[in-house]
Amino acid sequence: MAATRDFLESCWKACWHRARRPVEGVVVPQEQASRIAERVLRNLVRDDPPPRSRFLAEALEECTRASLGLVARERREASDPQRHRDSADQRYPANLDLDRLQRQDPERGFHDREWDRLPALLRPLAFAQLSRRGIAASDAEDVFLETLAEFARERVRDGRAPITDLTVFEEIVPLQSRMLQFRAIDWIRRRATLKNQPNTGESFDALVDDPDRPVQFADPASDGTPSFEEIYRHCREALEPAEWDLLVQLYIARSATIQDLIEDPEFCATLELKPGASASTRRRAVNARLETALSKLRKCLSP
Repeated sequence: MAATRDFLESCWKACWHRARRPVEGVVVPQEQASRIAERVLRNLVRDDPPPRSRFLAEALEECTRASLGLVARERREASDPQRHRDSADQRYPANLDLDRLQRQDPERGFHDREWDRLPALLRPLAFAQLSRRGIAASDAEDVFLETLAEFARERVRDGRAPITDLTVFEEIVPLQSRMLQFRAIDWIRRRATLKNQPNTGESFDALVDDPDRPVQFADPASDGTPSFEEIYRHCREALEPAEWDLLVQLYIARSATIQDLIEDPEFCATLELKPGASASTRRRAVNARLETALSKLRKCLSP
């Protein structure tokens, strides 16, 4: 019971922080974040709750969705794209109106004048990212413009443009970052082709439109680092439930340390240790299971 209570307290903290800052550049007031976290956890706590890893992944995902939905709704009602924007975020001067960017005419497509303001806002961020790849000047401009056009290009698999996937404007920065990664790879491969031989790697368009494994670009992490719920969704079948539980306790919920685990008779019993096993034996067993879990995760996440 104490372990469950500790886990739920850790979940509450993680959910509160996610609801308060669902994406970089957005800050929700503490009271509203508390209500979101409480509502999400109450909805997920059931008589037969899922494993801790899935419970936490679902809770964080729902908190993100609810928080972003709240911000979008309040911005729309107040006609204020800057509402809940983090004043400390200096990546660009101000948000654009996402509703206007997403407005689409059946014949003219995305034609709102808000699109005219988008290049100047995103270009510095794009050029800084491309320069780290060794792409500059006119080449960087070409890659940037290709990416900008991609925001409005409908995908083959679902007929939707990436710009319509966003809930708040701040998500456009990680969206661009992910797209630029693949566009930059395409550029480097094309350059290598001219010097050497055709590269057989997959292009940006293939990654986007492949119906069997399409790449999703609306990533909430602006630095490209996947969130826990994304990792869990991608690697769920790669690890045993007990291995997920171990990772969640140690690294995600942080509801226990290795020392706590080796002193927990119930947990040690899951390691099939003989009664009375020494502390060093228990520690080796915990570390072995942890290394196995991390190895599986590394293999699953490897490109």
